[in-house]
Amino acid sequence: MSQPSLDPSRLADKYVEEVRLALATANQTPRVVGLIASDDQPSLAYAGVTKRKFTDIGIEYDLRQVERLKLESEIHRANEDPDVDGIFIYFPVFGNQQDDYLRNQVDYKKDIEAGSHFWVRKLYANDRWVDDDLNKKALLPCTPLAILKLLTELGVYNTDAARPIEGKTVTIFNRSEVIGRPLAVMMSNDGGLVYSFDVHGALAFRKAEPSEINITREEALAESDIVITGVPDTRFQKVSASEIKTGAVCVNFASIPNFEDDINTQASIYLPRVGPMTVAMCMRNTLRLYENFHHDKPS
Repeated sequence: MSQPSLDPSRLADKYVEEVRLALATANQTPRVVGLIASDDQPSLAYAGVTKRKFTDIGIEYDLRQVERLKLESEIHRANEDPDVDGIFIYFPVFGNQQDDYLRNQVDYKKDIEAGSHFWVRKLYANDRWVDDDLNKKALLPCTPLAILKLLTELGVYNTDAARPIEGKTVTIFNRSEVIGRPLAVMMSNDGGLVYSFDVHGALAFRKAEPSEINITREEALAESDIVITGVPDTRFQKVSASEIKTGAVCVNFASIPNFEDDINTQASIYLPRVGPMTVAMCMRNTLRLYENFHHDKPS
């Protein structure tokens, strides 16, 4: 079975190039404000990489390091600035519900990550449009969208079908409101039966509706065609080759590996990270915000 780990950078190149070409014909240069309220060196390094990648394709990226207690006022300042087309915040900031509050301070017309209530309601209602005119496509959260695009590029999603993973079973270890739960909703809307695990146990998602279910990790993994993990905790029991279905597709979006080194011996596809595609989807969302709300602003 042994399938080499795949490079998400190569898979993301197509989407980055599409954004670059679209920006080449834009009447103005979109401007993004990135806000980081952390001294964490990996976070600062990621912020620097994001700025460079955005700049390389023609987006002006104003990266601002701020004190976390001043972050809310910086968000409001960027909301009110007519020259700002998108806002990107590097989370976690407080690591608690305060982060959700801050996420919802971003004007939905500038919300690159699509994490504010306006976009979340659209997602859960499976509403693909901004308004009733059906001429402005809605945004989807960057990392869940990145995972779906990666699965599409790898042929796991049948894009010719109305429900691209009809009949497939998915297990997701992560039910955060930012990534895990939206991903479960999106994949169940796409036809999958999704088992969603977090520290509180398992839920089953069918057509975006969750239900209580009594299923063990072992049972879910043995049944699943796709396994997706996003647990940033070294205490998480890594998924091993002996636990998964032969030929399963495995994706890790956590900052640390959630799969054992032997996973390739049983998986047909293993993606150890999704970061480059997430950045590409952030670029894509930036372009969509610009086209939907900002392209006709005065020069």
